[in-house]
Amino acid sequence: MLDLKRIQDTRIDNDLSQKQMAEILGISKYVYNNFESGRTKFSLEKIIEFANYFSLSLDYLLNLSNHKSYHNYSNDNIKDINKKLLKIRKQENLSQEKFGNLLGIPQRTYASYEKNERPIPLEFLIKVAKATNYSLDYLTGRTNNQYIKK
Repeated sequence: MLDLKRIQDTRIDNDLSQKQMAEILGISKYVYNNFESGRTKFSLEKIIEFANYFSLSLDYLLNLSNHKSYHNYSNDNIKDINKKLLKIRKQENLSQEKFGNLLGIPQRTYASYEKNERPIPLEFLIKVAKATNYSLDYLTGRTNNQYIKK
């Protein structure tokens, strides 16, 4: 789950108002306020924009790690998440059904993510990271470091 305190503290520590942060992310202050208060969930794209702006690890923002920084030396693209899901599933020697069960979703839903038939929600990627210890920064193509730094 997204650590809203870390989001707010990051913004405040950098002397930015909610309005300024909203402008940086290309959204309204109202929408940003709803993100920061937890009334609306950050989209995967917006949390990546936030993390990129501050050079922060997604694992840190999502409370999977206490390491703030990440090393951006990946040429991968967020659109390649489905390929990484397939790679991880095969490395774990799991069928789509068993991997879906591990993540608490139906096989068909998992298959649609792996085949890139539908957008992959942030909440799903958090489940993958927690179940496999693969870094969200790796899954989203922000780094080549595969595992969460504890």
